[in-house]
Amino acid sequence: MKRPKLCSVIAVFILLAAFLSGCGDSKDIDDKLIATTIILDYKDGEIWYYLEIANTDTGSNKESGASENKYIVRKGNGRTLTEVRDDLDAHLDKPLYLSGIRTLIFTESFAKKYLVEYLYRYRADEGYRKKGLTVITKEDPEELYKSAHEQNTSTGLLAEGIVKTLDESGKSFLRTTIRLIENLSSEYTGILIPCIGFHDKELAVIGYSVISGSDIVGLIPAPESKGTMFLKVDKANLYYSVPYNEVNYAIEVRVKKKRIKPSYEEGKINFSIKMDCSAELGYGDKKTPYNLNKSALDEISETLAATLEQEISDAVKRAQKEFACDYLQFDDIFRVKFPVEFEQMDWGDEFSRADASVDVKVKLSTKWGMDYSAAEAK
Repeated sequence: MKRPKLCSVIAVFILLAAFLSGCGDSKDIDDKLIATTIILDYKDGEIWYYLEIANTDTGSNKESGASENKYIVRKGNGRTLTEVRDDLDAHLDKPLYLSGIRTLIFTESFAKKYLVEYLYRYRADEGYRKKGLTVITKEDPEELYKSAHEQNTSTGLLAEGIVKTLDESGKSFLRTTIRLIENLSSEYTGILIPCIGFHDKELAVIGYSVISGSDIVGLIPAPESKGTMFLKVDKANLYYSVPYNEVNYAIEVRVKKKRIKPSYEEGKINFSIKMDCSAELGYGDKKTPYNLNKSALDEISETLAATLEQEISDAVKRAQKEFACDYLQFDDIFRVKFPVEFEQMDWGDEFSRADASVDVKVKLSTKWGMDYSAAEAK
């Protein structure tokens, strides 16, 4: 009968210990520099680091009444990654708290030389936040910080927010840094990493850097990436403009079901790509009524399906021919079904020769409240 009471006492002590431990950690953090973003660049034969740190001393400036920046940047350089870390440690007045890092940003020049080495270093350091993001940029690091700090926000948080918003809306994909490290550890490595830069003076995902092995071999610009996104994003949700009878119709397309099946016969690989999509007809670029009937809606649906099939097919061919790199991760799909055959292959060569058939079905509906002046699609 006394056991429940004893268990309750023990539980209280455990909770109290956890609370005190949490308070201790909080106090330790106050005595550390909380890093939020690291940008790494390579220029003039040296590695440059730009470390963004949360300014815990922010407040109103008594003389000017202005609010101080929430984030400050410290930078330095070295010929090797070890020298960079030594230089950083030598100029810090407090220990670094690395678990606050939201985003690693590599310039193209740095990534071309040090991508793999730095990510392995990142994995080995237990202090880093492993679920952070890694992105590539073509921009000057100081311009990235300037843009974010003018909005009084963290560069890492801003970049993370942009990528996550696209991911959550089905327009792009999100990959954590640890996921990239796992990909790099595979025998065959083909990866896409979001590339950020300025578009109309605002920071945005401007494309996707193609990583083959440990090298950056090119960039897929964002406007040319729709077919690739249909293959990479789990539940893609993209917008299209489809012409019909001199009117361009805005249509939202959602992937409902995606099936990519490999086959291997007489030494030849084929991938069957099938997608079922729902689409909603929004509006046209001319005044209503549009005089659309079921036959017209069927034609629009067929035109849209053909467009999607072409873009997806082109995305596969681009990976095979232009970049010779399987960043679509077809290797994983093939390996699951043909593990023995895969181990005997040079996947880079086999992927470039594989065939792919694409079949897209589109179920088109109309938007409530719009005057289409015809029966809606059933």
